[in-house]
Amino acid sequence: MRVLVRKLPALIMTAGLLVSLSACSAGVASTDGCTPARAIGSNAELISADGTFGNDPRATFPTPIVAGGASQVAVLSEGSGTGKRVAPGATTVMQLTIYNGKTGESLISTKYGEPGLVIAAVETEPAFGAIAQCARVGSRVAAVGTAGDLIGDGAIQQNGLAVTKDDTVVLVVDVQSVYLGRANGADQIPGAGLPSIVLAPDGRPGFTFADPRAPSDLKIEELKVGAGAKVREGDSVVLNYTGVIWETQEVFDSTWERNTPVLLTAAPLDDSGGGLVPGFAKALIGQRVGSQVIVSIPPKFGYSEGTAPASVPAGSTMVFVFDVLGIE
Repeated sequence: MRVLVRKLPALIMTAGLLVSLSACSAGVASTDGCTPARAIGSNAELISADGTFGNDPRATFPTPIVAGGASQVAVLSEGSGTGKRVAPGATTVMQLTIYNGKTGESLISTKYGEPGLVIAAVETEPAFGAIAQCARVGSRVAAVGTAGDLIGDGAIQQNGLAVTKDDTVVLVVDVQSVYLGRANGADQIPGAGLPSIVLAPDGRPGFTFADPRAPSDLKIEELKVGAGAKVREGDSVVLNYTGVIWETQEVFDSTWERNTPVLLTAAPLDDSGGGLVPGFAKALIGQRVGSQVIVSIPPKFGYSEGTAPASVPAGSTMVFVFDVLGIE
């Protein structure tokens, strides 16, 4: 669905609702106080990859390699000692390649040289974010496990991967960057005229509409004010957002539901379809990293006639709550 951004890779479109925000796993050792979701294992340490970071890893391993129970991870190369660690719940950007554990052949990968996958480092399906937990930026991490555990049935089917859920797969992840997992700014008291917002434990917003009538003008309020860098026009910004149609009070798009933050350009829509609807762009530009914002976008600041997706009825008002997680 093209509501705000280009289509995400199908590989992560099937990510389900959050399973657990806990980073604790029995028997998993912590690193610098960070406890990863998946255990280090000798099976994963059989993998080597001599490709340059951020490019085809050219992974090799004994075949067939068999998942021995729970999935395992191994750090193939450690990022810089000054690099940030991917804390549980943070947002990370990665390059990813998946291999068939029986044959060693590559099944699917991100497009090297283009922006990587943006995903939350939580224990969910697919488990790409969990694999990166506690790794430093610049690290290359390998994982071995069943396709059902590491990829998930939905993504296997959607991508037509030549494995079953019980087959062993090998994943190689290059951790490129890390950002906030949720807005951490100072709480604000919003003015009247917009829905009230209550946050779930994982940070996703719930909406309560006291007035069935939508504002006729663009209305922007900060719910949290961050202390990070300020978003400038043209910046690539990492966001979580939920969009609701005011008139029906129905969610029509949510990165929180997919557990996949997105990378958006802070600029109005252009002829190529890039950028944001004008009301969203106006609400985003000038905000600081760590902020959470609510914006009500009437039709005149939304899509031009005939360009709205089917999920946004003509003449409707869109309401977004978004977290500014970082600037790429």
